Amino acid sequence: MAYSPYPPVRRQQRRRWLSALLIGLIIVAILVLAVRRRSEARGVADYLAVAHDVATTEAETASELETMFATITDIERPEVMRRLEALRASSEAAAEELALVAVPAVAGETNGYLVAAVSSWNSAIDILDDAIILILDEPAEAGGTDLLQESFDYLRIGDLSYERFLESAGNLDDAVPVGELDVVAFAGGDRAGLFDAPLVALRLNSVYKLGELHDVAVTALTDPEPLGERNNVPVVPHAEQFIVQAVVANKGNEPEQQVSVDLELIPTGSEEGSVTIRQTVAELQPGQARTLVFDTLDLQPGGLYELVLTTGVDKDEDPENDSWRMVFYQNESA
Repeated sequence: MAYSPYPPVRRQQRRRWLSALLIGLIIVAILVLAVRRRSEARGVADYLAVAHDVATTEAETASELETMFATITDIERPEVMRRLEALRASSEAAAEELALVAVPAVAGETNGYLVAAVSSWNSAIDILDDAIILILDEPAEAGGTDLLQESFDYLRIGDLSYERFLESAGNLDDAVPVGELDVVAFAGGDRAGLFDAPLVALRLNSVYKLGELHDVAVTALTDPEPLGERNNVPVVPHAEQFIVQAVVANKGNEPEQQVSVDLELIPTGSEEGSVTIRQTVAELQPGQARTLVFDTLDLQPGGLYELVLTTGVDKDEDPENDSWRMVFYQNESA
């Protein structure tokens, strides 16, 4: 007589135990999946929050660039350079912020498009700076327009990459609580007409004040100042000390380095020797002026003098304002 190796009761218990174990494993798997999805959703939310900030920054940068090109004939060269530097700084800050964010695996492709967009925009602004300087300083060189075209091409590549980013971001979890991403288009849409390289180069060349302009000027005051005249020659009152205050100003649109001012005091009709003194200003920004004091000058009572101040820089546009001259008598002592 044959016997079953396990009684029916034991087989039923074994099935129940296996079923319970299977159910337990399924529950654990569901919990792990739920936790993983919540973690993934949080990672996507954190990433898209940073992407939102980056997009906002780039949208503002694009708007500033549009304003600069729209008003390029109304602003002067230092302001153009300042705006370009501000654009570069803001775009580089956006790239640095994006580089530091943790990217979840599910957002890898999305992030790739955004990185490509930001990188292209940064390259465009770097090239744009060089292009504008070349066009302003060397208008006969065709290279400036070519660089301008290259910059605009990078802007359009960045715009296209950003469009792909928006499409990819739209396929991520819709439940992620982030704000609506900005639409960024540096050179597209209504702005397309502003980014025509030959036209922009022509506009830049047509505005003289955007070109490199070097011009320093000098004027002076004396202490004491002349009071009255003798034979139509000013007379400086006698005093224990004669001081000359020279004011040197940068009337151009380029910073000037090591601007020297030479003072020459030339006696007439006496055996006194001429006096020559030089002072130097380390730096003069456009529109800036500095006062230099010459206080080691000795005058003889009753003497006739010529006082000459001169300055100048390379490529100075107005040599006539590079000197100041006064002929005067020193009054007899009281």
